[in-house]
Amino acid sequence: MKDLLFSLSFLVMLVLAGSQVLTAQVSTERMAMSRGSNDGIILELPGADDKMVSKLWPDWVKENYDVKTKKVKKTKDEMAALNFSIPGVSAGGKVDMYSKVASSGTGSELTIWIATPDGYISPELDRRRYLEAEKMLMNFALAVSREQIKMDIEDEEDALKDLEKDLDKLRKEKEKFEKDIVDAERAIEEARAAIERNLDAQGSKNKEIEDQIDKVEATKRKLKDF
Repeated sequence: MKDLLFSLSFLVMLVLAGSQVLTAQVSTERMAMSRGSNDGIILELPGADDKMVSKLWPDWVKENYDVKTKKVKKTKDEMAALNFSIPGVSAGGKVDMYSKVASSGTGSELTIWIATPDGYISPELDRRRYLEAEKMLMNFALAVSREQIKMDIEDEEDALKDLEKDLDKLRKEKEKFEKDIVDAERAIEEARAAIERNLDAQGSKNKEIEDQIDKVEATKRKLKDF
């Protein structure tokens, strides 16, 4: 069971168009890893995608401690950063840090094991050095929070682009409808003119018919008088 006696809960407050809060909890537990069962330090990251954390963690370690984090052979997801210094933790020497990221509920958790010549960092080994390790994880939690906000910004910008595309589509549809109206009005005017021409033609044709009837009657009278 996780040792909550030495756990530390903290809030990272970041403001971006309002307040966004990331709550992260650090605790300790003796856990199995590639080098046996050793004291691990666990950083819980509610709401943080484990794939994002897995990608961010090696980059953050490289940026802050100038050491590469590589996958440990013959393990599923364990990583290792070897022979480097962590201020306040390595006590003037070098440490090996093993780590893994796993999904946890709606978020993820990062577990680290920091191996020193004196043993694995824990409250029992050296409380001061352990608290420095906690501070390191707090700083990483801040980086996770910043990355989450960046992702949120990207999502919101993508949503904005989609809305702008929808608006552009609606505007083009409006232009098409307006063109349809103009074309329809032109067609109506042309049809009205055609009706007028048709009525004139009907009048002319009726006159021709009346004239032709007169001719037929006249011809019939000639036959009768013959």
